[in-house]
Amino acid sequence: MKKSERIFYFYSMALQKSHEEVKNSQSKRDIILVAENLRTPENVGMVLRVAEAFGIKKVYFTGTYSIQLTTKVKRASRNTYQLTDHSFNENTLEVLEDLKKLQYDLVALEITNKSIPIRDFLFENYSRLAIVIGSERNGISEDSLSVISDAVHIPLYGENSSINVVNALSIALYEIVK
Repeated sequence: MKKSERIFYFYSMALQKSHEEVKNSQSKRDIILVAENLRTPENVGMVLRVAEAFGIKKVYFTGTYSIQLTTKVKRASRNTYQLTDHSFNENTLEVLEDLKKLQYDLVALEITNKSIPIRDFLFENYSRLAIVIGSERNGISEDSLSVISDAVHIPLYGENSSINVVNALSIALYEIVK
């Protein structure tokens, strides 16, 4: 095979698929997401997009900030706001207590004095899981952390101690469903 034929063969084999051609498998995990006090519309939209991509059953947006489905949220979600069950509730503790009553295990994605690296947490031991993420500025509130039994964090290697909440959520959900 000539070099030009090999190049043509390679490119003919490596064509990007259209969205219609991609058939994702369905998640078998029962995972809920609680997003407390998110402020940025783009982050709200991206949370919906990432949640849909990883098969999250429902997203609860909680806290005192007035998050609505604005044009920015909808655009960032790439229309997954229509595919992902979600609700808005000011009272985070009420949502967390309701999830406990439904036998969800609560896990905070937050750096705390008791958090462990996410790669060391045995997610497969939990059949019903509620992941809690916090605001872009302050993370998860102390009140909410006081009712959450477990916390995981993503080990970082640079000087910065945190990354964007949606980036952290993406990494966490990949670890959980893998």
